[in-house]
Amino acid sequence: MSDSADSGGSEQDDFSFLRTEDIFCLSCVTSTRDSDTTERVCLAAEGFGSRVCFLENTSSKDVPPDISVCSFVLEQALSVRALQEMVSSSSPESTAAQSGHRTLLYGHAILLRHLHSNMYLSCLSTSSSNDKLAFDVGLKEKAQGESCWWTIHPASKQRSEGEKVRVGDDLILVSVSSERYLHIGSGSMVIASFQQTLWTVNPMSSGAYRLKSVGKSSLREK
Repeated sequence: MSDSADSGGSEQDDFSFLRTEDIFCLSCVTSTRDSDTTERVCLAAEGFGSRVCFLENTSSKDVPPDISVCSFVLEQALSVRALQEMVSSSSPESTAAQSGHRTLLYGHAILLRHLHSNMYLSCLSTSSSNDKLAFDVGLKEKAQGESCWWTIHPASKQRSEGEKVRVGDDLILVSVSSERYLHIGSGSMVIASFQQTLWTVNPMSSGAYRLKSVGKSSLREK
């Protein structure tokens, strides 16, 4: 009995749906400060110096965006129950057993690795926002505990929990540790808040494509 969420799947599964090892940007639309117009921005981080996430403007006609700081790798995707078991066991063998090339489902808990710095998107314990109930969002070197994990949920009523996440879908990310949404704060801040932001997945590179292009005998890219 095959499991399409765990196995290679069809060609359509490889490129129409998000899978572990895919590289993508998370973008959203926000209003500009001094007008009624909107602009598209991407979740970004440096990882060197300040590790707090920020928004990179991708709509400017004068300044090209630095996409390198906006790229994230979908490193792992687990059911929430599997994540809880893994965190409680705290063993490397448990982590290794859950890894693999998987199709992402709504309701899954995900681990996002920042490609530029090789660190993990996390809900931090600090709070720099005017919203005193919010937490900062930034990068951590190691994926320990629940702070680096986010559950993924559909923003559209046309999608439901348990369905495969399609490339280009609008989605909502919730911090497992704080139970707050990944949200855009004031200015260019990114926070974990009780307010929602709808994020769009913009693919950059398919892990399935890279795996096929290097041949079956080669190691997967990390």
